[in-house]
Amino acid sequence: MATIEEKVHGEAALPHKLIHWMGKEVFLYREVTSTNRVAQLLARSGASEGTIVLSRTQTSGLGRLQRQWVCPAGQGILLSMVLRPEIDRQLIPQLTLLCGVVVAETIKKTTGCAAGIKWPNDIVIRGKKVCGILAQSSFTENALEYVIMGVGINVNLDAHQLPPDCRESSTSLRMELGQNVSRWKVLQQFISSWEGHYQSFLHGGHSYLRMKWIDNNVTLGRDVSINRDSGPEQGRAVDISARGGLIVGFPDGSMEEFMAEDLSLGRNHYARDS
Repeated sequence: MATIEEKVHGEAALPHKLIHWMGKEVFLYREVTSTNRVAQLLARSGASEGTIVLSRTQTSGLGRLQRQWVCPAGQGILLSMVLRPEIDRQLIPQLTLLCGVVVAETIKKTTGCAAGIKWPNDIVIRGKKVCGILAQSSFTENALEYVIMGVGINVNLDAHQLPPDCRESSTSLRMELGQNVSRWKVLQQFISSWEGHYQSFLHGGHSYLRMKWIDNNVTLGRDVSINRDSGPEQGRAVDISARGGLIVGFPDGSMEEFMAEDLSLGRNHYARDS
């Protein structure tokens, strides 16, 4: 019987190595188009829950809203996980929020940097983006087939290695600390933290996630602008919903939920942070 790697071969290069680490199957690549794309192919070929794809570089990495994610080879963590959670469908968007909690805590524990979650899926340090998260789900009829959780962390990039249009709004762990950071140390902490939070979320659901997310977020309490057909409207971010949406309060006392596709905080929303 063909192995998973052989089934995927032809649409993605064979991995440089396949290792078993911290209880996970980890596919190591030198270069891929996208770790999410390879993880999708592995998932369709039967890869088990928790399978990880890692690559030194990717040629077509994407973030939310189809924005390109650029990271020089070996200077960041480019990771995707295959997840097959048995949870209610409405909880699936919260996996992105959960991953944000894990990344923020990982950075704090490994570097001491005050990383925080900018809703819905960016991790920022002093107002600048250091990590992006992209979750992609697949359904068969009404059942969840798998979720691919993609994570890109800027670890040892210098300022000149960031895309020109991102140099004012992005950063790296090296730039924040003034020295190189062990990518493997960050990765090990991420996997360890993920396992603990993921299992707790599967048992505790939204009530568990909400508490952890609030503890790590930098969005609640901020003013936001909503673009409506009648024009922009100002509100304040006050909570997250059971669907992972942002609850916004308005001057008239009303509240409304917004999902990620409905509201963008913008690149300069945190520019005043210091």
